[in-house]
Amino acid sequence: MTTKTLRRSVLRACGHWIGNVYRPPAGLLLPSGHIVGVAPDHVKHLFKIPSLVKFKADIEFLARHYEPLPLAELRRIGQAGGCEREAPKHFLLSFDDGMREIYDVIAPFLRAQGIPAVFFLNSETIDNKALMWRHEVSLLIAASQRHPERIPSQLELSRGETVRARLLALRFSDGPILKDLAASLEVDFGEYLRRNRPYLTTEQVLELARQGFEFGAHSAKHPYFKEIQLQSQRQEISESVDFVRALGLPCRYFAFPFDDNGVPRSVFEYMRSIGLVLSFGTSDARIDSVPFSLQRFALDAENSDSSLSKLLEQLSAKSLAFRTTRAEVIRRN
Repeated sequence: MTTKTLRRSVLRACGHWIGNVYRPPAGLLLPSGHIVGVAPDHVKHLFKIPSLVKFKADIEFLARHYEPLPLAELRRIGQAGGCEREAPKHFLLSFDDGMREIYDVIAPFLRAQGIPAVFFLNSETIDNKALMWRHEVSLLIAASQRHPERIPSQLELSRGETVRARLLALRFSDGPILKDLAASLEVDFGEYLRRNRPYLTTEQVLELARQGFEFGAHSAKHPYFKEIQLQSQRQEISESVDFVRALGLPCRYFAFPFDDNGVPRSVFEYMRSIGLVLSFGTSDARIDSVPFSLQRFALDAENSDSSLSKLLEQLSAKSLAFRTTRAEVIRRN
């Protein structure tokens, strides 16, 4: 049993008897995801996504036990600069990366249920201008599984390391070698974009905005922020915010790609200076020392098979563990 599996087992066991002790800012649950249904090749090798049946069950559970937060109230929370921690009363859904399933699957269901959501966009991929680098990695893994005899020399595998593991270990800075790897594995990223159209178009974004959904920024190229320089962090934020606002939409929110671990306070101050109202990370049961930074929890990845009720039990268990060890508050330098 791996350390991660053991930790999840302990959280499941503890959550069952701990009950709901999680007290998020403003009593607001922030479940997040990417897509639902059947995972396309550009996603399927990165993380697991919930089935449509599970997604609908999760939303129905939320609607029975909590109130969906009106988007105007989200703006108020941000403008207040932080709110008291209390038992959850409301929830707000958000989805990252601007993939087409938002338009085809997620938004129609949410609209029928009268449930709002925020969709976070990567400016370089909208209108299918380019593939996000991690999506390229997933396509390379799919190709390597179709042709296991091909082992690209650029990967420089360690003894016992698999091609899949090495590809998943690639970082944002490894982007320049992805095209070389694609040539070695005979993957045509451009053809995949043209054939599958994996991302939202500008027209779809504007249509969803007219339906009452809100859009925020999610960076330009989806890097790990802790691995890029401060100037690049600010540029990634500003480029994506400017893109959304150029569509005539009031971009008020920014969600960090991957996580906001190690992002310094100065970057959050910069976000405020360009008119952002709220920031979103992915540290679920923790509380940020920056008042307008809220932490979400995932409905996909390792949580894709767990019912939402179990996830909330685990969230409470993690929250209690963080409090006990005095690690609940995220400190910023």
